[in-house]
Amino acid sequence: MNPELTADALVQLVHRYYPAGLRNDEPRYKESEEGQRLEALLESHVNPSPTWKGFMQQLRHEFPDCFLWDTTIPHHDPCYSVRVSLPGFKTGDPRYDCVVCLLSKLAPVYALYASRMERSTPPELKSWLRFPPFPPEFQSHEARLAGLTESTFGFTRLPNDVLFIPVPDLVPRSANYGPGEAQLIDCLFTCHRW
Repeated sequence: MNPELTADALVQLVHRYYPAGLRNDEPRYKESEEGQRLEALLESHVNPSPTWKGFMQQLRHEFPDCFLWDTTIPHHDPCYSVRVSLPGFKTGDPRYDCVVCLLSKLAPVYALYASRMERSTPPELKSWLRFPPFPPEFQSHEARLAGLTESTFGFTRLPNDVLFIPVPDLVPRSANYGPGEAQLIDCLFTCHRW
């Protein structure tokens, strides 16, 4: 990992964008210096960057037999995100497997996870998320997506032990969390993972 991107440095960084000790439903949250800084960052990224647009085009070329969904939520989360289905998925299929890439707008870092959603009869949704190590059938996609992300952006992939560091005094802006529930992944990227 890049020496400037230590876990401690990333925790200090997120403290610049989220007010410590405040719930996100308190008026002082948005009015705080940190809240205003995050708002300005999100506003500056409402329109996707040219690099992100180019990356999405590159993914369409590199994964022609896969569905892609740009799942970025510009006004809520400080990250870009894309879901890349495994080959063979068709709209309406009962099972949907994909690799998700999260690209932070706060720091030059990214994360990947595997996701499965499965509908069954009677109607029931079975789903799971996996951070590395991925199941074997996801590993080829993982490697290709990681390579493309790093070659396009030059970002560093964060390992699990950094992603899941607690930041107990912060509450992410779009999270339905109480104090003590947030982890670094929630603050650098998003708490909404599916």
